[in-house]
Amino acid sequence: MATWRLYNNIQASLYDFISAQATSDSLTDIAGNSINFRVGRKDNDDWDLPLITFYVDSENSTRLEIGSFARDDLQTVIVDVYALTETDRLDLAKWVVDTINNGWTYYVYSDNGSDPDSPTKVESGRINVQSFIENTRVNLGQNVDKYDQHRHRISISVFKSGS
Repeated sequence: MATWRLYNNIQASLYDFISAQATSDSLTDIAGNSINFRVGRKDNDDWDLPLITFYVDSENSTRLEIGSFARDDLQTVIVDVYALTETDRLDLAKWVVDTINNGWTYYVYSDNGSDPDSPTKVESGRINVQSFIENTRVNLGQNVDKYDQHRHRISISVFKSGS
């Protein structure tokens, strides 16, 4: 049974958390449509909007102190909101910020041989949001496709604490 690594665990943990929170909050767009969630970057034009995607983009590992080999590992997580209207873009971005502000439970996932679509997960700490790096509209000009017309990007710096 293969155990997933840190980046995939952060992404899957965020997916589980934010999907459950959307259900709990009865989150919809202005027209009453449910919100879709995906892990990863937008790689095609067949995704159903509105959509919120997220992925680990990079890691910054500064030394904790001079002469030490210990590192302060901070991961940058990108959250992209793809909406059908400006109202939805703003509302969904605000919901994401409010929802992830206090962090989320971190799970270690491993493959499940009997059900590949349902990996096994074990709680193993917490993902804490250190800072919001960016929270802004993505402006790609005027002649863009519907997937990028009402897009918002939230970049956060996170770290794992606990076991």
